[in-house]
Amino acid sequence: MERRSLLRLVADHYPDFVHGVTELDELEFFPLGEDSWSYRYGPLWISVRRDLYGHFPGTYEAALLLRASGKKFVLAPLAGRNGRVVHDVAGLPVVVFPYIARATAAPTPPTATQLATLVRQLTDVHHFSVPADCSADVPVEDFRFPFEADLEKALQVALNDEIAGHGPYGRRLTELVTRQWDHLTALRRDTARAAERCAALWRGDRPALTHGDPSPANVLFGADVEILDWGGMMWAPPERDWSALTRAFGTPPSGRPEFMRFYELRWTLSEITEYAARFSGPHTGDADDHAMWGRLAHYLPAA
Repeated sequence: MERRSLLRLVADHYPDFVHGVTELDELEFFPLGEDSWSYRYGPLWISVRRDLYGHFPGTYEAALLLRASGKKFVLAPLAGRNGRVVHDVAGLPVVVFPYIARATAAPTPPTATQLATLVRQLTDVHHFSVPADCSADVPVEDFRFPFEADLEKALQVALNDEIAGHGPYGRRLTELVTRQWDHLTALRRDTARAAERCAALWRGDRPALTHGDPSPANVLFGADVEILDWGGMMWAPPERDWSALTRAFGTPPSGRPEFMRFYELRWTLSEITEYAARFSGPHTGDADDHAMWGRLAHYLPAA
């Protein structure tokens, strides 16, 4: 995408926010986020979305509704002059936020008081409206695996001898997948059964509006606790957030065991998918590869 296209978007829809900022000012790229390309331009943060498992404009609209309802801890996007919060630029969705310097700094560990505040905030979001009353089109949990095809492809490629030529971790991936095949098969089976169980249990429940990833990268801890990156919002059981919170901070809010187990299993499979897909394709063995191999080994130990 040409950067002048982003500058034109800002000039057309957010002129009041960049008063005094000229095109001579740098559009600064930040290598943050796995599902977007991020830029700072003056007081604005521009997110070019490349959401791997689907893009849902309604999630950003819902974030704006949350903030407008008084939930100031929700760091929502800005609506443009046309009232939209998601813009199409060169065929890609673009969302514009106020720039917050703290969001680009290294995460700081939360205190027990801050974690308790975060739990209260998420609980507040969980009780916001219901799908029939919410004007934003937010996806609904279906307990499926959007990455199932990617996982199957990565595992099959890993068993192909030609993978050794893709990079230094290719042969190691083949050996790891071969050794752990029974474990992977059981993990996929258990996750599918847990999904069926949760779908049956959730039928008829009041859906909660969930963030999906309240992790250190998405929560700013300071004098106030603020939550950003609402692109993964979904109507789902509240355990979707509680499982993520427990995984990220070791905080165990009260949650139904069946749902907590499902979300942990699905997370594990999504992580295995991401790393197996990386090493089943061309790679160089750089520092990122080394770090990601360590993460894969955490879920599939060699021994």
